[in-house]
Amino acid sequence: MFTFPPLPPFEGLHPIAVHFPIGILMIVWIPIVLGLLCKKHRAGWLNAALLLLVLGTLFLFGAVLTGEATEDVVDHSSQLIENAIHDHEELGELTRNLFIAITLIYAATLLTYNKIADSKKKPVALIGGLIFLLSYTFSAMTLANTGHTGGLLVHDLGIHAPMGTSNPTPQKPSTDSHENHDDD
Repeated sequence: MFTFPPLPPFEGLHPIAVHFPIGILMIVWIPIVLGLLCKKHRAGWLNAALLLLVLGTLFLFGAVLTGEATEDVVDHSSQLIENAIHDHEELGELTRNLFIAITLIYAATLLTYNKIADSKKKPVALIGGLIFLLSYTFSAMTLANTGHTGGLLVHDLGIHAPMGTSNPTPQKPSTDSHENHDDD
């Protein structure tokens, strides 16, 4: 019989929460490229990129919040661990702040592009697009580095968020034999 595992405590949600912004924010460039290539559906693709940026940035708030809660309950037994946790926390906050900024830059560029005369669209798209591209590339690299330092905490230093009970109650085997089931 299938059962859902119990939800971890809030401080145990960090390993779950971090994967949403990583996955979402690392693919933002795809609808932007599609919007640049597909003139017929350009507005839809560029708006989809904005939606991904907003969602990914909101998820970054959850990742930072759960990370701060996790920090309060994990092992701080050495200066090496303390420094690694601090570095990861600082990178997480920097990543969140960078994506807030580029989400605003992208939204402002998109809004300006949609509101101005056709004769001025090309320079706005070029300048705004260049600023966004450079800031997105730097922010995505910072996001990847933040994830990497989190991975080092787990895999090299053995720091794990509490995921609930360490000894879940095992399922009792069924007393019916396999032959008596009609759903085979």
